[in-house]
Amino acid sequence: MAVQTRTVLVTRMGVGIFDPVWWRTRLGLFSSITAASVAAMGERDLVWAILLDSDLPPSILGDVHDVIDAHGLTDTVRFHFVPDHSRLGDTVRAALKVETHPNRPLHAQLLDDDDAISARLHDAHLEAFEADVAGAQAATTAKGVGIDAPRGNRGELIYPSHVPNTTFFGSAADVGDLMLSSHRKWLTTAVQRGGLAHGIETETDDWVYLYHRQGDGDYDSRIAQFGDSMRPLTQEDLSPFGIDLEAFRASVVEHEATPETMGLTWRRTQPQQYALLDLNRRTRKIKQKCIRINSDIFGRTEPFFYLRSPLSGKSRKAGATEFIGVGTPGSRIELWLKGKNDFKHMGSAECADDGSWSIRQNFRASKWSVELRQFSGDIVANTLPFRLTIT
Repeated sequence: MAVQTRTVLVTRMGVGIFDPVWWRTRLGLFSSITAASVAAMGERDLVWAILLDSDLPPSILGDVHDVIDAHGLTDTVRFHFVPDHSRLGDTVRAALKVETHPNRPLHAQLLDDDDAISARLHDAHLEAFEADVAGAQAATTAKGVGIDAPRGNRGELIYPSHVPNTTFFGSAADVGDLMLSSHRKWLTTAVQRGGLAHGIETETDDWVYLYHRQGDGDYDSRIAQFGDSMRPLTQEDLSPFGIDLEAFRASVVEHEATPETMGLTWRRTQPQQYALLDLNRRTRKIKQKCIRINSDIFGRTEPFFYLRSPLSGKSRKAGATEFIGVGTPGSRIELWLKGKNDFKHMGSAECADDGSWSIRQNFRASKWSVELRQFSGDIVANTLPFRLTIT
């Protein structure tokens, strides 16, 4: 049974890469292949979410805009900006979530910035998806086209499930979770999570996967899988994808002239990526605490407190300083100070029925490390550290 819904394409493009030479040649491939194929999708209810690094230089961002505008895709594209690698998955989910009501399904596909799709692929998959299925569904068309870009050849390519040949259907949340799982297991994972898997066979070639020389990929061994089965690429091969053969050849020639990179491009910042992933995990843990606290504003299931005065970063005169704030009634707030040595417990107060609390402490001129610790019984529920300058 055919379903009707919005389609969201998601392309992650050059996140973490800022070199203008790399971008110039990559945009050539992107324009002649990927953008051309999306432009050929016609008048479908289609949104193309392109994910870029939030620190991409304006000149490069302008070049991306120029490609999109040249293909008449200005109203189709939504740009989403990724703070760093650790937030890439979150941004993919957000790009899906923003396009539909959480209780309504959407049709989605990841699309690499050097591959191509066709309207025939999407039409065939939409015919297969079923309404009212609990989990996300995945549909795959295994047979497609592999293009040896440097030699200008093409061959038949079989992938059980991969980025250019698999689309998804379901709620934005379910589709996002499935889409970000291992692509080798998309079909089995869909079924395991309560959805459906569809294998769609077509008589035509409905997707393109590009092989090209680059410093971050083993080109020769990947092309060897085709043996002698490849033949010269023709315009007829590319027309269903809206790709012009001469424009494609020109972009390949320019890409071939790019200096070879040392090592895998996307792994050059691996130490920093690992540090960001660790930071993001800690951030998510803190965010979950925020969710618990403010999901029961009118109850007392999760202890909270805050400091009204003094404000962090503000200097104060030597003498008495009163710490005042609000917290869960019945919880205990303790003041701990550290000068040159270890933290010492200096005072405490119980939060009143209206949540108010206050602790008074004398200070001499110095820079102090302050910790306010909230206790629920004997358990530290929350800790607020900050620096206090006394002049």
